Order: sequence, then structure tokens, then C-alpha cells
Amino acid sequence: MDIFRKTVNFDPKSKKLTLAFIVPVGLAAIGVPAYIFATTSSFNGQSKKQSNVTPTVAPKPVIPTVAALGRIQTKDKIINLSGPSALQTARLDQVLVKEGDNVRRGQLIAVLDNVNQLQTTLEKAKTGVRVAQSQLIQAQAGTTKQGELAAQLARIANLQAQYQGEINIQKSKIAGLEAQLRNAETEYGRFRSLYEQGAISASTKDTKLLAVETLQAQLKEAKSSLNQSLSSFPKQIQEAKASLAQLKEVRPVDVQVAQSQLETAKATVSEAQANLALAYVRSPMNGTILKVNTFAGETISEKGIVELAQTQQMYVVAEIYETDVSKIKVGQKAEISSKALPTGLTGTVEHIGVEIGKRNVVNNDPSINIDSRVAEVKIRLDPNQAKEAANFINLQVDVKIKTSNNI
Repeated sequence: MDIFRKTVNFDPKSKKLTLAFIVPVGLAAIGVPAYIFATTSSFNGQSKKQSNVTPTVAPKPVIPTVAALGRIQTKDKIINLSGPSALQTARLDQVLVKEGDNVRRGQLIAVLDNVNQLQTTLEKAKTGVRVAQSQLIQAQAGTTKQGELAAQLARIANLQAQYQGEINIQKSKIAGLEAQLRNAETEYGRFRSLYEQGAISASTKDTKLLAVETLQAQLKEAKSSLNQSLSSFPKQIQEAKASLAQLKEVRPVDVQVAQSQLETAKATVSEAQANLALAYVRSPMNGTILKVNTFAGETISEKGIVELAQTQQMYVVAEIYETDVSKIKVGQKAEISSKALPTGLTGTVEHIGVEIGKRNVVNNDPSINIDSRVAEVKIRLDPNQAKEAANFINLQVDVKIKTSNNI
């Protein structure tokens, strides 16, 4: 219960306001004096206009945001550019780029130390193609078997020489045997006459007869050999000439064989060229060299030769709590900050991940639950900030995404 009661009276004629505090009667009865306090204030239209009244300022609207941790990343995955898989122990002869260099697709990055060996193999393969082309031309002209042709011609000439020599020998032998036979027959006739006269014995006569018969047999054999030579050698010569004609003939099968050999030689060249190309390590895309892992004289490690990425467009991957994912929409604006950045960055939500998982970016704040479930939201940075952001790849940043549609 209040000790004092207050009343307010306003007199419109005197324009005075009276404020009185009245002590209750109960208190006066026990000896407490009552006091009446009054204050009077004047009100007029002129003073009201001249009074300083502070206007009411409406408070600024609070922009709803979702805060998260994130990391700066390139548009695509960072590539660890390595050498050919077939050369696990390849060593570098030259490295032609350094960190920070911008490279084009197909630009030479490094050269392996086996380039000279592969170049020699390629030249050898090209020589094989030229040889195969010559053989094909010979096959098409019917001169693919020059060695066999020469050998066959020599065989024909040899058969002809043997034939002529054999004929001459046989004829000379026959002539000699005929002369011996005539002498033997003359002598046998004389001895037979002596035998008839009783001047010689029968055995002496028979010896001369045997000599005649032996020469007759030898003459018959010689004539038989001559006839055999006259029949066999011409046949052999004819067969040799037929084989020569076949060798001179342009056979489709010979052309096909030569063509196949040429195709094989060309394939060998292609293989050698492919192997040589592997010795030159080239960039698979336009991008920036982030790091050089292997230098000239070193064996290519599992980290590759260089780390390469496309930095023309940069992104921030923010880890949004699963309870806040529903507030995020494509097209919303985002602010990115970090003590390491010279200035703040801005971007636009481009992609919202559909998979909920454990967070990868961890703050040092012990109050944060590192087992929180989050979704990754990809924020495309403004193009004019890509160059600056490219110097801070994988930097942990603070992200604020404006979730109001009116922003």
C-alpha cells in the first residue's frame, strides 16, 4: 500500500498545473505532519513551438545471417601432375616452370632424362618404314627376290654347262671305246686265225675274245649314259627356267606381305612417337603452378612433379550446420573474412551439398562441437577477388551468408 497519494489538478483559466502529495489521514492522526507540494508550469503555444524535441530514430533492421567456418579453394580439384605411369622410376632432366607461373593447356612443364634414348628409337623405327616402303615397291615391280633370281639364273647356267660337259665327255668316251673295240676285234681275228692253224692255244684266243666283249659292254654303257644325259639335263634346265619365271612373276601374295611389313613398321613408328611424347610432361589445362615437388635430377615422387589448379575463378567451401542448411538458398550473398586476408571477400552461393557429414574445418574454440554434422556449401567469389584469393588456397575463413531475400 502506498504511503502517499498524489493528485494532479489543471486550471484551464490560469493555465497552471498543480501536483500535490497528500498524506493519508491515518498518518496525520498519529502525529506525522502533512505536506502539500505543488509545482506550476506555464504552457503556451509559442513556447511549445520553440521547445527542442528529439525526433525518434527507427532502429536499423537486423539482417538475418548464417555463420560458418570455411576454406578457400580453387574451382576444380588441385592436380598433382606426374610423369607417365609406365616409367615408375623416371628422372627429370628439366623443369621449365616455377611456383606462381600461369600455364596454358599443352604447355611444356618438364622433360624426362630418357628423351635422347626415345628419340634414337624413333629414328630407328622411321628407318624401318623406309626399308619396308622399298620392299613394297620391289614387290609391286616383281623384283622382290633379287637374290633368288640371281641364284636361279646361276643354277640354269650351271645345268647348261654340266649338260654340255657331260655330252662331250660321254661322246669322247664312246669314241675311245669304239677305237679300242675295233683294235680288239682286229686282234681277235688274227688270233683266231692262228688258233685255227694250230699256232696258239685256245686260251690265248679266248683272252682276246674276252677283251672284245668287255669293250663292247663298256661302249654300250657309255652310249646309255649319253642317252640318259641327253634326256635328264634338258628336263632339269627346263624346270629351272620355269622356277625363274615364277620368281619374276608379280604375285599378289608377295605384295600383300610387303604391305603388311610396311604397316608393321609404321605402327612401330607410332609407338616410338607415343613413348617419346611421354618424355615431355605437358599441362592438361589452363591454370597456375601452386607448388613444384620435383626438380631436375630427382626421381618423380608420389607427390608428382607440380601441383596445378585453375585459379581464374575461386570459391569458398563453407560447412553449414545441418540445422541451418534449410535457410541457405542458391544466389544468397556471403561475406568472407579472416585475419590473414588484407580485405574481406564477397561471393554468391552457387551450390548446396546434399550430403551431411562430419566437419573438416575445425576452429580452436573448445566450445565448438567438432562432431557436428554439416553440409558443404560452395560459394563463388566475385571475379575481381579471384587473384587475391588465389594467394590463400586452403585458408580457413569465417563465412556469413545473408539469408534474407530482400538483401
